[in-house]
Amino acid sequence: MRIGIEAWGLSGDMLNTGMGTYTARLLQGLARTSDVSVIAYVGPNEERPAWLDAGVGWQPVGRRLPAKFTALASRSLPLNRRLKADRIDVFHSASFHCRPQFPQVPSPPCPLVVTLHDLIIQTYYDPRTLPLRQQIFSGWNLRRAIKAEAVVAVSEYGRDQIVDYFNCPADRIHVIPNSIDFPPNSDPEVLRRWGVAAPYLLFAGSYEPRKNLTGALEAFASLVGDGLPHQLVAVVERESGHSPGIRPLIERLGLVDRVRLVDSLPESDLRALYTQAEALFFPSFAEGFGYPPLQAAACGLPAVVSDLPPLRETLGTWPVFVDPHRPLEMAAAIGELLGDAGARARMRAAGPDLAAKFSLVGNVGAHLDVYRSLTLGR
Repeated sequence: MRIGIEAWGLSGDMLNTGMGTYTARLLQGLARTSDVSVIAYVGPNEERPAWLDAGVGWQPVGRRLPAKFTALASRSLPLNRRLKADRIDVFHSASFHCRPQFPQVPSPPCPLVVTLHDLIIQTYYDPRTLPLRQQIFSGWNLRRAIKAEAVVAVSEYGRDQIVDYFNCPADRIHVIPNSIDFPPNSDPEVLRRWGVAAPYLLFAGSYEPRKNLTGALEAFASLVGDGLPHQLVAVVERESGHSPGIRPLIERLGLVDRVRLVDSLPESDLRALYTQAEALFFPSFAEGFGYPPLQAAACGLPAVVSDLPPLRETLGTWPVFVDPHRPLEMAAAIGELLGDAGARARMRAAGPDLAAKFSLVGNVGAHLDVYRSLTLGR
Protein backbone atom coordinates (compact mmCIF):
# COMPACT_ATOMS: atom_id res chain seq x y z
CA MET A 1 0.00 0.00 0.00
CA ARG A 2 1.27 3.43 -1.00
CA ILE A 3 0.24 6.20 1.42
CA GLY A 4 0.46 9.95 0.85
CA ILE A 5 0.53 12.28 3.87
CA GLU A 6 -0.03 16.04 3.78
CA ALA A 7 3.03 17.39 5.59
CA TRP A 8 3.14 21.06 4.58
CA GLY A 9 5.40 23.11 6.88
CA LEU A 10 6.98 20.25 8.83
CA SER A 11 10.45 21.49 7.96
CA GLY A 12 9.64 24.71 9.83
CA ASP A 13 7.60 26.01 12.75
CA MET A 14 4.57 23.83 11.95
CA LEU A 15 6.50 20.98 13.56
CA ASN A 16 6.08 22.68 16.96
CA THR A 17 2.26 22.62 16.80
CA GLY A 18 0.00 19.81 17.96
CA MET A 19 -0.94 19.01 14.35
CA GLY A 20 2.71 19.03 13.37
CA THR A 21 3.65 16.66 16.17
CA TYR A 22 0.82 14.31 15.18
CA THR A 23 1.87 14.28 11.52
CA ALA A 24 5.58 13.87 12.22
CA ARG A 25 5.04 10.94 14.56
CA LEU A 26 2.64 9.28 12.12
CA LEU A 27 5.23 9.57 9.34
CA GLN A 28 7.93 8.09 11.55
CA GLY A 29 5.72 5.21 12.62
CA LEU A 30 4.54 4.40 9.10
CA ALA A 31 8.16 4.35 7.92
CA ARG A 32 8.78 1.42 10.27
CA THR A 33 5.89 -0.61 8.84
CA SER A 34 7.11 -3.27 6.44
CA ASP A 35 4.20 -3.58 4.00
CA VAL A 36 3.62 0.10 3.18
CA SER A 37 5.50 2.93 1.52
CA VAL A 38 4.81 6.52 2.52
CA ILE A 39 5.45 9.89 0.88
CA ALA A 40 5.21 13.25 2.64
CA TYR A 41 3.80 15.96 0.35
CA VAL A 42 5.11 19.38 1.35
CA GLY A 43 5.19 22.99 0.25
CA PRO A 44 7.22 24.42 -2.64
CA ASN A 45 10.98 24.25 -2.04
CA GLU A 46 10.61 22.79 1.47
CA GLU A 47 13.88 21.16 2.44
CA ARG A 48 13.82 17.67 3.89
CA PRO A 49 14.30 17.86 7.70
CA ALA A 50 17.11 15.92 9.34
CA TRP A 51 14.74 14.22 11.81
CA LEU A 52 12.68 12.46 9.12
CA ASP A 53 13.19 8.72 8.70
CA ALA A 54 15.06 7.84 5.50
CA GLY A 55 12.23 5.50 4.52
CA VAL A 56 9.77 8.38 4.04
CA GLY A 57 9.58 9.98 0.60
CA TRP A 58 9.71 13.79 0.53
CA GLN A 59 7.84 15.48 -2.30
CA PRO A 60 7.54 19.29 -2.60
CA VAL A 61 4.47 20.27 -4.64
CA GLY A 62 3.31 23.57 -6.10
CA ARG A 63 4.84 26.90 -7.05
CA ARG A 64 6.40 29.56 -4.86
CA LEU A 65 3.98 32.51 -4.62
CA PRO A 66 3.37 35.23 -2.01
CA ALA A 67 2.66 33.54 1.34
CA LYS A 68 -1.05 34.27 1.53
CA PHE A 69 -1.62 32.69 -1.89
CA THR A 70 0.96 29.89 -1.98
CA ALA A 71 -1.17 26.94 -0.91
CA LEU A 72 -4.57 27.87 -2.30
CA ALA A 73 -3.39 29.06 -5.70
CA SER A 74 -0.64 26.57 -6.43
CA ARG A 75 -1.47 23.33 -4.66
CA SER A 76 -4.56 21.51 -5.85
CA LEU A 77 -3.94 20.50 -9.48
CA PRO A 78 -0.18 19.85 -9.07
CA LEU A 79 -0.89 17.67 -6.05
CA ASN A 80 -3.42 15.51 -7.89
CA ARG A 81 -1.05 15.05 -10.83
CA ARG A 82 1.72 14.09 -8.43
CA LEU A 83 -0.48 11.60 -6.55
CA LYS A 84 -1.37 9.88 -9.83
CA ALA A 85 2.26 9.74 -10.90
CA ASP A 86 3.25 8.29 -7.51
CA ARG A 87 0.40 5.70 -7.65
CA ILE A 88 -0.84 6.67 -4.18
CA ASP A 89 -3.53 4.32 -2.83
CA VAL A 90 -4.82 6.56 -0.03
CA PHE A 91 -4.11 10.19 0.83
CA HIS A 92 -4.28 11.53 4.39
CA SER A 93 -4.77 15.22 5.16
CA ALA A 94 -3.30 14.85 8.62
CA SER A 95 -3.63 18.56 9.40
CA PHE A 96 -6.83 20.51 8.83
CA HIS A 97 -6.21 24.23 8.25
CA CYS A 98 -8.48 27.22 8.73
CA ARG A 99 -6.20 29.78 7.07
CA PRO A 100 -5.92 30.08 3.27
CA GLN A 101 -2.12 30.37 3.31
CA PHE A 102 -2.10 26.65 4.17
CA PRO A 103 -3.28 23.73 2.00
CA GLN A 104 -6.95 23.10 1.47
CA VAL A 105 -8.39 19.62 1.87
CA PRO A 106 -7.84 18.15 -1.61
CA SER A 107 -10.08 16.10 -3.88
CA PRO A 108 -7.50 13.44 -4.72
CA PRO A 109 -7.75 10.65 -7.29
CA CYS A 110 -7.77 8.09 -4.46
CA PRO A 111 -9.59 7.59 -1.12
CA LEU A 112 -9.15 10.51 1.27
CA VAL A 113 -8.67 10.50 5.07
CA VAL A 114 -8.92 13.77 7.01
CA THR A 115 -8.01 14.30 10.65
CA LEU A 116 -10.11 16.96 12.38
CA HIS A 117 -8.10 17.65 15.52
CA ASP A 118 -10.79 19.93 16.95
CA LEU A 119 -13.61 22.30 16.03
CA ILE A 120 -12.33 25.13 18.20
CA ILE A 121 -12.78 27.77 15.49
CA GLN A 122 -16.43 26.75 15.13
CA THR A 123 -17.35 25.94 18.73
CA TYR A 124 -15.14 28.13 20.93
CA TYR A 125 -14.50 31.23 18.87
CA ASP A 126 -17.22 33.14 17.05
CA PRO A 127 -16.26 32.59 13.39
CA ARG A 128 -17.82 35.98 12.55
CA THR A 129 -14.96 37.69 14.42
CA LEU A 130 -12.39 36.23 12.01
CA PRO A 131 -11.14 38.09 8.92
CA LEU A 132 -13.57 37.58 6.06
CA ARG A 133 -11.07 35.60 3.98
CA GLN A 134 -10.54 33.22 6.87
CA GLN A 135 -14.26 32.86 7.54
CA ILE A 136 -14.89 31.89 3.92
CA PHE A 137 -11.92 29.55 3.65
CA SER A 138 -12.54 27.86 7.00
CA GLY A 139 -16.18 27.04 6.26
CA TRP A 140 -15.40 25.89 2.72
CA ASN A 141 -12.50 23.72 3.83
CA LEU A 142 -14.49 22.17 6.66
CA ARG A 143 -17.23 21.14 4.24
CA ARG A 144 -14.58 19.49 2.07
CA ALA A 145 -13.16 17.67 5.09
CA ILE A 146 -16.40 16.10 6.25
CA LYS A 147 -16.97 14.65 2.76
CA ALA A 148 -13.80 12.53 3.01
CA GLU A 149 -14.13 8.75 2.83
CA ALA A 150 -12.87 8.62 6.44
CA VAL A 151 -12.65 11.25 9.17
CA VAL A 152 -10.35 10.80 12.17
CA ALA A 153 -10.89 12.47 15.56
CA VAL A 154 -8.21 12.44 18.26
CA SER A 155 -10.62 11.96 21.19
CA GLU A 156 -14.13 10.73 21.96
CA TYR A 157 -14.97 14.32 22.87
CA GLY A 158 -13.77 15.48 19.47
CA ARG A 159 -15.84 12.81 17.74
CA ASP A 160 -18.96 13.89 19.63
CA GLN A 161 -18.37 17.51 18.63
CA ILE A 162 -18.03 16.54 14.97
CA VAL A 163 -21.19 14.43 15.12
CA ASP A 164 -23.18 17.22 16.78
CA TYR A 165 -21.87 19.96 14.50
CA PHE A 166 -22.48 18.10 11.24
CA ASN A 167 -25.41 15.95 12.41
CA CYS A 168 -23.63 12.94 10.95
CA PRO A 169 -23.52 9.27 12.06
CA ALA A 170 -20.96 8.56 14.78
CA ASP A 171 -19.70 5.46 12.97
CA ARG A 172 -18.32 7.70 10.20
CA ILE A 173 -15.77 9.12 12.65
CA HIS A 174 -12.75 7.04 13.70
CA VAL A 175 -11.32 7.92 17.12
CA ILE A 176 -7.53 7.53 17.19
CA PRO A 177 -5.85 9.23 20.17
CA ASN A 178 -2.52 10.92 19.57
CA SER A 179 0.66 9.12 20.52
CA ILE A 180 3.32 10.22 23.01
CA ASP A 181 7.05 9.53 22.80
CA PHE A 182 8.66 12.05 25.11
CA PRO A 183 11.38 10.53 27.31
CA PRO A 184 12.92 12.62 30.11
CA ASN A 185 16.09 14.66 29.56
CA SER A 186 17.96 15.70 32.70
CA ASP A 187 20.78 17.59 30.95
CA PRO A 188 21.30 20.82 32.97
CA GLU A 189 23.22 22.42 30.10
CA VAL A 190 19.92 22.94 28.28
CA LEU A 191 18.69 25.24 31.04
CA ARG A 192 21.86 27.30 30.89
CA ARG A 193 21.60 27.55 27.11
CA TRP A 194 18.06 28.96 27.30
CA GLY A 195 18.70 31.25 30.26
CA VAL A 196 16.43 29.27 32.58
CA ALA A 197 17.14 29.16 36.30
CA ALA A 198 15.70 26.50 38.61
CA PRO A 199 13.30 26.33 40.31
CA TYR A 200 10.71 27.14 37.65
CA LEU A 201 7.17 26.43 36.54
CA LEU A 202 6.52 25.56 32.90
CA PHE A 203 3.75 26.97 30.71
CA ALA A 204 3.39 25.18 27.38
CA GLY A 205 1.08 26.69 24.81
CA SER A 206 1.21 29.79 22.64
CA TYR A 207 0.21 33.45 22.57
CA GLU A 208 -3.21 32.48 21.21
CA PRO A 209 -5.84 33.81 23.66
CA ARG A 210 -7.44 30.40 24.21
CA LYS A 211 -4.13 29.13 25.64
CA ASN A 212 -4.64 31.66 28.45
CA LEU A 213 -1.10 32.91 28.95
CA THR A 214 -2.67 36.04 30.43
CA GLY A 215 -4.38 33.98 33.15
CA ALA A 216 -1.17 32.06 33.77
CA LEU A 217 0.76 35.31 34.28
CA GLU A 218 -1.88 36.67 36.65
CA ALA A 219 -1.85 33.46 38.69
CA PHE A 220 1.95 33.46 38.75
CA ALA A 221 2.03 37.10 39.88
CA SER A 222 -0.16 36.14 42.84
CA LEU A 223 2.23 33.33 43.76
CA VAL A 224 5.24 35.65 43.49
CA GLY A 225 3.45 38.10 45.76
CA ASP A 226 3.14 35.30 48.30
CA GLY A 227 6.88 34.67 48.16
CA LEU A 228 7.23 31.94 45.51
CA PRO A 229 10.89 31.94 44.38
CA HIS A 230 10.30 30.27 41.00
CA GLN A 231 10.62 31.53 37.44
CA LEU A 232 7.81 30.99 34.94
CA VAL A 233 9.15 29.58 31.66
CA ALA A 234 6.59 29.94 28.84
CA VAL A 235 7.00 27.97 25.63
CA VAL A 236 5.35 30.08 22.91
CA GLU A 237 5.62 30.79 19.17
CA ARG A 238 8.44 32.69 17.54
CA GLU A 239 6.00 35.20 16.03
CA SER A 240 2.33 35.84 16.69
CA GLY A 241 -0.20 38.58 16.12
CA HIS A 242 -1.38 37.90 19.68
CA SER A 243 1.99 38.60 21.31
CA PRO A 244 2.16 42.44 21.52
CA GLY A 245 0.05 42.66 24.68
CA ILE A 246 2.04 40.10 26.65
CA ARG A 247 5.25 41.99 27.40
CA PRO A 248 3.39 45.08 28.68
CA LEU A 249 1.37 42.75 30.93
CA ILE A 250 4.58 41.16 32.24
CA GLU A 251 5.91 44.64 33.05
CA ARG A 252 2.64 45.75 34.67
CA LEU A 253 2.64 42.66 36.89
CA GLY A 254 6.26 43.29 37.92
CA LEU A 255 7.47 40.00 36.43
CA VAL A 256 10.15 41.15 34.00
CA ASP A 257 12.89 39.29 35.88
CA ARG A 258 10.72 36.27 36.65
CA VAL A 259 9.27 35.26 33.26
CA ARG A 260 11.26 33.64 30.45
CA LEU A 261 9.62 33.37 27.01
CA VAL A 262 11.17 30.69 24.77
CA ASP A 263 10.31 29.41 21.31
CA SER A 264 11.41 27.08 18.52
CA LEU A 265 13.15 24.59 20.79
CA PRO A 266 14.54 21.31 19.47
CA GLU A 267 12.57 18.43 20.95
CA SER A 268 15.47 17.29 23.13
CA ASP A 269 15.67 20.77 24.68
CA LEU A 270 11.91 20.87 25.16
CA ARG A 271 12.07 17.53 26.96
CA ALA A 272 14.77 18.95 29.22
CA LEU A 273 12.56 21.90 30.17
CA TYR A 274 9.74 19.50 31.05
CA THR A 275 11.98 17.12 32.96
CA GLN A 276 13.61 19.74 35.19
CA ALA A 277 10.57 21.91 35.94
CA GLU A 278 8.69 21.80 39.24
CA ALA A 279 5.23 21.65 37.65
CA LEU A 280 3.45 22.18 34.33
CA PHE A 281 0.79 24.89 34.26
CA PHE A 282 -1.70 24.34 31.43
CA PRO A 283 -4.66 26.73 31.87
CA SER A 284 -6.09 26.52 28.32
CA PHE A 285 -9.70 27.52 27.67
CA ALA A 286 -10.28 24.98 24.87
CA GLU A 287 -8.48 21.87 23.60
CA GLY A 288 -9.06 19.03 21.19
CA PHE A 289 -6.59 16.66 22.84
CA GLY A 290 -3.89 18.44 24.85
CA TYR A 291 -0.34 17.24 24.19
CA PRO A 292 1.53 19.15 26.93
CA PRO A 293 -0.03 17.42 29.97
CA LEU A 294 0.74 13.98 28.54
CA GLN A 295 4.25 15.10 27.66
CA ALA A 296 4.57 16.21 31.28
CA ALA A 297 3.29 12.82 32.42
CA ALA A 298 5.90 11.08 30.27
CA CYS A 299 8.63 13.09 32.01
CA GLY A 300 7.19 12.56 35.48
CA LEU A 301 6.33 16.26 35.78
CA PRO A 302 3.33 17.07 38.01
CA ALA A 303 0.69 19.13 36.22
CA VAL A 304 -2.06 21.64 36.99
CA VAL A 305 -4.43 21.72 34.03
CA SER A 306 -7.77 23.13 32.93
CA ASP A 307 -10.85 21.17 33.78
CA LEU A 308 -11.93 20.42 30.20
CA PRO A 309 -13.71 17.30 28.86
CA PRO A 310 -10.94 16.19 26.47
CA LEU A 311 -8.33 16.56 29.23
CA ARG A 312 -10.47 14.56 31.64
CA GLU A 313 -10.75 11.91 28.91
CA THR A 314 -7.01 11.59 28.28
CA LEU A 315 -5.61 12.29 31.76
CA GLY A 316 -8.13 10.58 34.04
CA THR A 317 -7.45 11.39 37.69
CA TRP A 318 -3.71 11.99 37.26
CA PRO A 319 -3.36 15.82 37.29
CA VAL A 320 -4.75 18.63 39.39
CA PHE A 321 -7.73 20.14 37.55
CA VAL A 322 -8.58 23.85 37.86
CA ASP A 323 -11.04 26.38 36.46
CA PRO A 324 -8.98 28.36 33.90
CA HIS A 325 -11.20 31.42 34.33
CA ARG A 326 -10.13 31.93 37.97
CA PRO A 327 -6.46 32.98 38.28
CA LEU A 328 -6.48 33.13 42.08
CA GLU A 329 -7.89 29.61 42.34
CA MET A 330 -5.26 28.45 39.86
CA ALA A 331 -2.55 30.09 41.96
CA ALA A 332 -3.88 28.36 45.07
CA ALA A 333 -3.85 24.97 43.33
CA ILE A 334 -0.25 25.43 42.18
CA GLY A 335 0.80 26.54 45.65
CA GLU A 336 -0.86 23.52 47.25
CA LEU A 337 0.80 21.14 44.78
CA LEU A 338 4.24 22.65 45.34
CA GLY A 339 3.73 22.28 49.09
CA ASP A 340 2.56 18.65 48.92
CA ALA A 341 5.60 16.42 48.38
CA GLY A 342 3.46 13.27 48.56
CA ALA A 343 1.13 14.40 45.78
CA ARG A 344 4.05 15.35 43.57
CA ALA A 345 5.72 11.98 44.20
CA ARG A 346 2.54 10.13 43.25
CA MET A 347 2.21 12.11 40.02
CA ARG A 348 5.86 11.59 39.13
CA ALA A 349 5.47 7.82 39.64
CA ALA A 350 2.16 7.47 37.77
CA GLY A 351 2.88 9.82 34.87
CA PRO A 352 5.03 7.55 32.67
CA ASP A 353 2.50 4.70 32.91
CA LEU A 354 -0.26 7.09 31.82
CA ALA A 355 1.76 8.33 28.85
CA ALA A 356 2.64 4.76 27.86
CA LYS A 357 -1.04 4.10 27.08
CA PHE A 358 -0.68 6.44 24.09
CA SER A 359 1.85 4.40 22.15
CA LEU A 360 3.03 5.05 18.61
CA VAL A 361 2.52 1.38 17.73
CA GLY A 362 -1.16 1.52 18.64
CA ASN A 363 -1.64 4.86 16.91
CA VAL A 364 -0.05 3.73 13.65
CA GLY A 365 -1.91 0.42 13.73
CA ALA A 366 -5.26 2.20 14.07
CA HIS A 367 -4.46 4.47 11.13
CA LEU A 368 -3.43 1.49 9.02
CA ASP A 369 -6.77 -0.16 9.79
CA VAL A 370 -8.54 2.91 8.40
CA TYR A 371 -6.33 3.05 5.30
CA ARG A 372 -6.80 -0.66 4.58
CA SER A 373 -10.56 -0.44 4.99
CA LEU A 374 -10.58 2.13 2.17
CA THR A 375 -8.35 0.21 -0.21
CA LEU A 376 -9.77 -3.31 0.09
CA GLY A 377 -10.91 -4.50 -3.32
CA ARG A 378 -9.43 -1.56 -5.21
